[in-house]
Amino acid sequence: MDRKNGRVMKEMDLRIGKLITEEWTHILKDRRLFAILFFVPIMYTVLFGSIYVHHKVTEMDTVIIDEDQSPLSRQIIQAFEQSESFQIIKEYHSEEDVKRALSSGEAKVGLIIPSNFEAKLKHGETLPLLTLIDGSNMMISNSATKGANEVITTFSMGYSQKKLQMQQGLQSEQVMNTLSPIPYRYRIMYNSAFNYSDFMLYGLVGAILQQVLFLGIALTITREKDAGTWQRFEAWKRNPWRIAYTKTAPYFLINLFNTAVTFVIALYAFGAPMNGSLLIGLGVILSFTFAVSGIGYLISLFSSNQLGATQTAMLIAVPSFMLSGFTWPFEAMPKALQVFGHLLPLTYFLDGVRNIFIKGNDMSVVWHDCVSLILTGALTYFIAMLLTRFVVFSKKKTQEAADSTKPALHSGTNISV
Repeated sequence: MDRKNGRVMKEMDLRIGKLITEEWTHILKDRRLFAILFFVPIMYTVLFGSIYVHHKVTEMDTVIIDEDQSPLSRQIIQAFEQSESFQIIKEYHSEEDVKRALSSGEAKVGLIIPSNFEAKLKHGETLPLLTLIDGSNMMISNSATKGANEVITTFSMGYSQKKLQMQQGLQSEQVMNTLSPIPYRYRIMYNSAFNYSDFMLYGLVGAILQQVLFLGIALTITREKDAGTWQRFEAWKRNPWRIAYTKTAPYFLINLFNTAVTFVIALYAFGAPMNGSLLIGLGVILSFTFAVSGIGYLISLFSSNQLGATQTAMLIAVPSFMLSGFTWPFEAMPKALQVFGHLLPLTYFLDGVRNIFIKGNDMSVVWHDCVSLILTGALTYFIAMLLTRFVVFSKKKTQEAADSTKPALHSGTNISV
């Protein structure tokens, strides 16, 4: 009889409607889970939609060389200035200066107008315009190639039409049949074959390394909290660096190992470019690992359990790649997202990787990436140590004291009764 009653009770506890109600109650009570389920998809949709709000890359920084200094060359420069695709920022006097501007990231496009360009064009000789384009970002190279082609083709048609009508008195229909376009060619720097693996592989590897490191470190303290062993570290309260070092050093070394392995695979198995110094690349990797470790440690310190730490780490890691400027350039993002993107360590890591491994630059170009990453790590570790020293264990102690007084009050009440 007792077995039968027990079976009936179990069946009542396993009713589908009751369990669904319990699940809904849990979702509604857990604020973090509720936000992830209902607000995060909307938030990321708005975020990613805002990234592409301009629909195309515009106002690409452009430098020029005008060796011709003719009315025609000035008209061509004016046509580029009037195009929404380009923004002329400086004029140089040698091709090496233009290449240096593209290599350092000062400019994305270089326009070179050769000497005697107008004179030779009038005599029917072909002396082409040349555009040098930064191909380390394929969004830039595709947009710049298309934009330059549109500007020159449109200008060429207008110039040829005017020239033929003035010189030969041809009608518009006859002009269209005898147009001779202005010769034009482009040179894609750093990725002349438009190879997507050269462009995307390093970015995706960087995003994966960040996500794994975030996840590992974010769980390091919450694992102690879930196991009930976190309080033992109170002995190091006055030396919080010991806790930070103990809990993050293994993951720091693991990330260095993972980075070395993944980059070797990218280089030798998939032919990713390697044009710069490995030593400088190591400096960027160390700085990146330090920054991500600091953020992950701070997340773990704030979180009450492993689930909360995982959720917070993923909220930061997921949009990082899109906001890093690696695929969609910062110039085409709204200002607010540009600021947010520059707060993320992946932005500086991928900028450094692109400059070293793809462009072959030296430390003079990437030092600011290293400094930004080191400052990020130092600031987050400093905040975490302050919290450990003055807040974390004090808060825990207060909670325990409050809990310990409750039984005493109850026992006192029982005695009086």
